[in-house]
Parts: sequence; structure tokens; C-alpha cells
Amino acid sequence: MLPCMASNPLYRTAANLSSAIVAIILSVLGLAMLLVAQWVVPATWLGGSAFVAQLGGLLLATGIVTVGWEMLGRRHFARELMDMAGFSHDLQRSGVVRIDTQYLDTAIWNELFENVTKLDVLVAYAATWRNSHRKDLERVAAKPGSRIRVYLPDPNDDLTLRTLAHRFNTTPEALRSKIEEAAKDFASLGRDGGGTVEVWYRAGDLLFSCYRFDTRAVITLYSHTRERLTSVPTFVTKEGDLYAFVRSELDAIESGARRYQPVTEKD
Repeated sequence: MLPCMASNPLYRTAANLSSAIVAIILSVLGLAMLLVAQWVVPATWLGGSAFVAQLGGLLLATGIVTVGWEMLGRRHFARELMDMAGFSHDLQRSGVVRIDTQYLDTAIWNELFENVTKLDVLVAYAATWRNSHRKDLERVAAKPGSRIRVYLPDPNDDLTLRTLAHRFNTTPEALRSKIEEAAKDFASLGRDGGGTVEVWYRAGDLLFSCYRFDTRAVITLYSHTRERLTSVPTFVTKEGDLYAFVRSELDAIESGARRYQPVTEKD
């Protein structure tokens, strides 16, 4: 897991707090030893008084240096290294704020779901992710003015089913069933008085999954192993080049998609 330090307030807060605690302990201990050397150690014990005073001064200086290095020096050093390698500007321009390998990790999704009103989802069927975040999805769908759009592979397109079934190491029939179940389940999120829930079918290969949460997005890659993996590269991005790519992909997919219409039972 590689969260971007400049965009992770929790990481910065924890780092600053731990550094401050260590610095305070060292400074207090050093100051106490200086006072001991001055007022407690007998004047006749010259060697002992000097040793305690020097050790106390060293601890006090270390505490002060620790604060300076942690608060300023290390960040400037890291920034200079990134600038030298050309990473800093590229990362800022891309908008990437987190890179992970566990796309089901709740730490990735909790903040994204918190205040989202516009959610776009591009997946094959996402059974595990959908069930894991069912309450979150229901909460978003219940908000007046919200919108959820889900894009799934077209279960009526044979080429799409054969291509994805081969990748996922399953049969076209089994994949069709999972897609249709996902479409029905996503569509059921709609509530009277709530937001808009749309499900779309799109024919064609699926190169990655992505999720857009207002002005942030998540991209998860697929593996070539044809095995079910939960450890895959996952990128979280704010507005930037990568987010713009996700928006353009979703726009292109929608332009060639057809709206899913739930089958209603007749009286």
C-alpha cells in the first residue's frame, strides 16, 4: 500500500503525533538530567556532574532535532528526491492519491462513499464488492438528487460473453446468469423519493473496472492468470489526468450502451 503522503491527512497526523511524542520525551528527559546535574549531583563529584549534564544536553538537542527533521527536513528531502526523479510533478498531474493491491479493503471505500451523490460503476458483475457495500449503495440511492449509473457487459452479446468467460475461467452461460443477477440487484436499489438508479448494458471487452465518486475515481486492473484474485493493482485518484481518463471512458461507454429494463410481472 502506497498512499500519497501529501494527500493523506491521517498519515501526516499520525506521523506528526508520534514524532512530537518522541521529541517531548527526549526533551523532558534531557532537561531533567541537566537540572539533576546542576542541583542534585554533589559538587564534589565533578566527573559525574559533567557526564549527567552532557548526556542531558545530548537528549535535549536530539529532541529538538527530531522535531525539525520530522516536521520539515524529511519532507523537504523526500520532495527533492521526487523532483530529481521527475515524480512529484507527474503524480500531482495524474491526481493519484493512493495505490493499493487489496481492492476489497474497506479503507479504500469508506471515505469515498461518505458524501457521494454521483456514482458511476463499470464492472463485470462485482458480486463480492456489491454485497460488501450494499448498505453504502442503499444509502446513496436513498438520497434525493443522487444518481447511480452501473455499466455491465451485455448478456445478449455472444462475443462479449465468450471473451469475458474465457478471461474469468467460466462458461458464457454462467457469466450471463451473474450479469443478469447483478443488473437486477443494482436496479433494485431504486427507491421512491430517492435518487436515480440506472443500469446499462454494453457490448465489448472489459479492460478494467472503475468507479467514479463525484470528483474522485477508483481503477482496478484485471489479472491474466484467469484466476479469481483480490490482490490486484488499485488506483485512487482525485481530479487530474487519470480522473479525466475515467470520465472520458465512461462517456464513451455510455454512448454505445443500451438501457437495462427490468422485467415486470403481468397481472
